[in-house]
Amino acid sequence: MSGHEETRYEARLNHSAVTRFLHSVRYKNLLGVVEALSGFRGGKPIRILDIGCGSARAFGLLDPRFAIDYVGVEMRQKLCAVARDRFGDRPNFRAVRNIIGNRLDLIDQVDLVIALETLEHIPADQVAVLVEHIGRAEIDGFYCTVPNEIGPAIAVKNLGSAMIGYRRHREYSWQDTFHSATYRLDKVAPHRTGHKGFDWRALQRVIAAHLDIQAVHRSPYGWVPRAVSPSIGFYCTPRAMD
Repeated sequence: MSGHEETRYEARLNHSAVTRFLHSVRYKNLLGVVEALSGFRGGKPIRILDIGCGSARAFGLLDPRFAIDYVGVEMRQKLCAVARDRFGDRPNFRAVRNIIGNRLDLIDQVDLVIALETLEHIPADQVAVLVEHIGRAEIDGFYCTVPNEIGPAIAVKNLGSAMIGYRRHREYSWQDTFHSATYRLDKVAPHRTGHKGFDWRALQRVIAAHLDIQAVHRSPYGWVPRAVSPSIGFYCTPRAMD
């Protein structure tokens, strides 16, 4: 496989100018997070763990700009192979094919943990264990983004998806979309590892129990109300010890 070949996942993200723009926002915000952390650390290399790294786009973005040591964890064999093919010759890059639940030890070896559009694909009980471990680790920060699947945002996303022929709405029936848009998740099948039924507010409560949330990012701009933001991001730091 060529290191420049577009994967099917990347092709979905690049489906249109709209999807390409919306999916780029998480990386723009990630640049800001890493830039601030790099300044705080005086330019000292940042050890980064990328949970659900996919083809390691985050590494490709960060490596030319910052001093980093990167390890990505990805459960899908093909995407992990693509990441290794593209960046495996870099001495500061490593990709591990596994689920993060089996490699919690990696959290204790880094300064920054990131999870970009990943936590919604992990069962809630496993996310709770993961976040608790992150909260206990001696790290500088944790940054995650997740899709907004409730309120007006999901109605706009699913309608827009159907209009441009993008596949994301197919997970939902129109009844599911209505109930999610009106905050009636009790009428939607319980969330498991997809988008449907995911509630970023529940994740926020889990994170807040173990970390200090320093910023909540909205998409595509910071002034967009959370109710219509396509995705939500959290930048967190370890809780100060008494």
